[in-house]
Amino acid sequence: MEAEVVHAEGKPRTHWEHFTRDEQLGVRGVGRSLEQAFEMAALGLSALVTDPQSVEAHEELEVSCQSVDHDELLADWLRAVVGAMAGRRLRFQCFAVRLDGLNLFGHGFGERAGAERHGLHVPVTGASLTHVSVRQGPGGVWTAEALVDL
Repeated sequence: MEAEVVHAEGKPRTHWEHFTRDEQLGVRGVGRSLEQAFEMAALGLSALVTDPQSVEAHEELEVSCQSVDHDELLADWLRAVVGAMAGRRLRFQCFAVRLDGLNLFGHGFGERAGAERHGLHVPVTGASLTHVSVRQGPGGVWTAEALVDL
């Protein structure tokens, strides 16, 4: 699978993408801030299941978590998103994240899955995450990524 890159309108440095590594699918969020990178990683994860542009924001998911480092914090955040997609059958249009050190306060906006609006995409029952990585690169751009097995 080739990397699919989606740029947020008017913000070429902020985007999500799918990639493969050793035949495993991954999601990557890139942002001008650590918060944006986390938001974009969650949006890329959601896009594995449903096109975010087909989702309306009728429901809100609130998540708060804390961890010992940014890698583990990203893993906890993405697990919470997967949990909402599996347990509450939510599909997401967008996310908002606020970080206070290693404390994350996140919101996901979307709606319940419906075949008539979202198609019969991947059913979500859970996910395992490996090779979780959060790093700051040249120009201060942040990258948050993980390999995902839905």
